[in-house]
Amino acid sequence: MKKTLHIVVAMIAFGSVAGLAQQARVRPLPEQIPSISMRPTGSSLGTIRVGAADKNIWFDWRVGVPGAAIKSLTLSEMLPKVDVLSVANVEASNAQIVSPEIPKKLDYRLQPGERNAVVYRFKELGEQVLAYRVDSIGADEATRRKVFAFAKAINAPTIVVPADSAALAELDKLAEEFAINVAVESKGDPKVVMRAVEGRGKRVGVAADLGAWMQAGVKPVDGLAIVKDRLLLVSVADRSALGAGGRDVPLGTGAGGLGDFFLSAWRGGVKPLLITVQSTGPSEADLLKNLTAFERVMWPAMAERVRQMLETPAGKIRGADRLKPEERQPIEAAAPKQAIVKPKKARKLLVTDIQMYSGHSTIPHGNLLLELMAKNTGAFEPTFSNDVNLLKYPKIKEFDAVYLNNVCGMVYNDPEVRDGILRFVREGGGIGGHHAVTFAGNNWPEFADMMGGWAGAHHVEKQTIRIDDPNSPLTKSFGSASFEHIDEFYQFPPSSPYSREKQHILLSIDVDKSDRATDSRLCPQCTRPDQDYGLAWIRTYGQGRTYFTPLGHTDIFYTDQRWTQHLLAAIQYILGDLDADATPSAKAKPATNGK
Repeated sequence: MKKTLHIVVAMIAFGSVAGLAQQARVRPLPEQIPSISMRPTGSSLGTIRVGAADKNIWFDWRVGVPGAAIKSLTLSEMLPKVDVLSVANVEASNAQIVSPEIPKKLDYRLQPGERNAVVYRFKELGEQVLAYRVDSIGADEATRRKVFAFAKAINAPTIVVPADSAALAELDKLAEEFAINVAVESKGDPKVVMRAVEGRGKRVGVAADLGAWMQAGVKPVDGLAIVKDRLLLVSVADRSALGAGGRDVPLGTGAGGLGDFFLSAWRGGVKPLLITVQSTGPSEADLLKNLTAFERVMWPAMAERVRQMLETPAGKIRGADRLKPEERQPIEAAAPKQAIVKPKKARKLLVTDIQMYSGHSTIPHGNLLLELMAKNTGAFEPTFSNDVNLLKYPKIKEFDAVYLNNVCGMVYNDPEVRDGILRFVREGGGIGGHHAVTFAGNNWPEFADMMGGWAGAHHVEKQTIRIDDPNSPLTKSFGSASFEHIDEFYQFPPSSPYSREKQHILLSIDVDKSDRATDSRLCPQCTRPDQDYGLAWIRTYGQGRTYFTPLGHTDIFYTDQRWTQHLLAAIQYILGDLDADATPSAKAKPATNGK
C-alpha cells in the first residue's frame, strides 16, 4: 500500500513538474495576427513615405522614422503614433526601452517570449523594423553572433554599426550567414568609411547621416557621389548651412539640397535603400513637420520616376483597342447621341489616364465612351494624351477643360504641372474626373481641395444612391427617386477636403435604404460621423469649374444611359456650355428629391 502511494505521489509530482515545464515553453506566434492599425486608407498611393517602398511602381526605398523620435515614449508606445502618421517602418535601437511592461533595452538579452512580444507588436500595427542600430556590435565573436541572431528574430533587414567597429571581415561573413545587411555609420568624410568597406561583400555598405555630413562640411549630393551604390541607409536631416555654424532646420529649408540628393540617388540606381526621416525636435508635432517636408523634397525624384514611366508602354493612353467586341457593344449602345446643349463655341477636351500601376480595367471603357460621345454629339473635340507637358502653362490653355479618366497615384509632382493645372482652373478653365482621381492628390493639398476629396476606404458593394439635387441638369437622367447601384464606393474620412460647405452635392449614398455593414461587419474606417457620403459634385474654383464622382469602377458606369448622360452633362458643365447651380450644398436651398 505504501509503495503504491509513493508511486501515485511520484506520478503527481512528475505531472506537476511536466505541467510547469509545459507552461514555461514559449508559445509560437500565431500565423494570423489581428490588425489594430489605424493608418489612413490609401497611404501607399497617397504618401511617398509609404508608397516609395514599391519596387515596381516607385523606388524600392523603404522610409521610416527613429523609434526614439518622440523622446518620452518607449518603442511599443511609439508604434501606434507613427502608424497614424502614415509611417510603415521604424528604425529600432538597442538603446531604447521596449515597453512599460518590458522595461528593458531592445537587445539580445531579451527572453524568447519578450522577443515574440516585440514582433507581435510590430505586426499588429502593420509596422516593420527598418533597421536595427547598435552602439556596439560586441567585443567578441559570440556576442556579435547574438546581435545578429536577435536582429534576425525581430525581422531587421539591416544592422547599423558604429564607424569604429572592428572585425568587419567577420561581420561580412555573419551578414552572409544571417542574410542581414551591415551598414557602417558615416558622420564625417565619406571617403573614410568607403576605405573601411572596400572589398567587402554586397551586404556591407554605408549608413549616411546627412546632418552630420553637412556639419562636417559635406554637401549630401557630393557625399552620394562618393558612396554611390554602397549606400544602404540614409538618415535624413537638413541644416541651415554647411559647417559647424549651421543649425538643424526642417527638411528642404536648409542648405542640404535634399531634392537633388534623392533625384541623384534614383538616377544613380541606388536601390534598395532605407531612409530614416529624423525629427526637428522631441515632440510628435516636430516629427510630423519633417515627415510632411520629406514629401516635398521627394518631388524631383517622383517627377523623374513618372517621366520614365510615361516613356514606356505603361505610360500610354489605354485605348479602345484593349476592349473585346462584346465589351465595346454595350458602350456604343449607351453613348449619348446628341449634346445636351449646343456648344457656345468649338470646344477642346484633354483626356488623360496616367497611372503608376497596371491600372483599373475600366479605363479603356471610359476612353471609348468619351471618344464616342464626342463623335456622336459634336460637343467637344477630345485629345487623348498622357504627355504631362500639355498640362503646363500656357500649353494647357489650348484646351477648354481637362478630364482625368481614373488617374491614380502621386503622378503630379512636377511644380510646373501643378502650377499649370491650378492656374488654368482658377483663370476659368474646367477640370473633371471619375473614380480614382482623388487618390492622385493626397500629397497635393491644393488639388485635393479643388477636386473635393482624397483617399477613402472602398470596396465593391451595392448601395442605394440618393439624388441630392434633382433640379440640376447633371442629374436629370436619373429622375428623382433613389436607386440601387453596384460600384466601388469611396467613404471619404472626416479629415478629407470633402465638404458641403464647398461642394454642390449631386448624388450621395442613401444611408437609410443601404446596407451599411461591410461584409457583415462593422467598419470604423468606412464610417463618417455625419453619415454623409457624397458620390458626385460640382464646384467653382476661382473662375473655373470642377466636377468629380468617385464612381466608375464597374462596367455599368459606361453602359447605362443614365450614367453616360450624366457624364456628358458633367463634361459640358466643365467645358463652360451647360449652366448649373454650383452653390455649396450647405448654403443652397433644400431641393425636392422625391423621397
